[in-house]
Amino acid sequence: MLFGGASRGDDGRSSSRWLEPSLQVRSSSRLSGSLALNYDSRVTDAQWHSNRVVDGSMRYTFARLDQQTLRTTVRVNYTMTPTLSLQVYGQPFVTTGRYSQWRELADPRAEVYGERFRPHTSGDPGGFRVREFRSNTVVRWEYRPASVLFLVWQQGRNLSEPTASQFRFPQDVAQV
Repeated sequence: MLFGGASRGDDGRSSSRWLEPSLQVRSSSRLSGSLALNYDSRVTDAQWHSNRVVDGSMRYTFARLDQQTLRTTVRVNYTMTPTLSLQVYGQPFVTTGRYSQWRELADPRAEVYGERFRPHTSGDPGGFRVREFRSNTVVRWEYRPASVLFLVWQQGRNLSEPTASQFRFPQDVAQV
């Protein structure tokens, strides 16, 4: 299967494109699985960045965010016997983002989009890179009718870098 989409907003200043090919396999009545790859590229023109105190007053800052995300989702279901089954889920995830055009809120109710912000002059707004891996494994055992025992193992790993970066496919995926 192949899913995809695109959108635009903020008077054409923001956009999003995503693509998700997926595969589902059932090799027998006891074993099934799925694999999905998702790539998302988006530009958000008015992404909230931070609140800052400048000259004694609060400034609500926003920036243009250029972000790329790649994730893979894997699921496997295996029924060993009518009373014993195994389910495995795993998802590596990488996202990078770069902020630009740092602005502060000037007039949030302005009818014209461009009049809602004014430049913010406190330097480079930066960027980020986040790599994660999430997994769940569940063993289900019905040791007698209507009596079920579940053994669950859940794991999550996260590595965040609060630095400006560009998406680097082989290096980012290998470090998940």
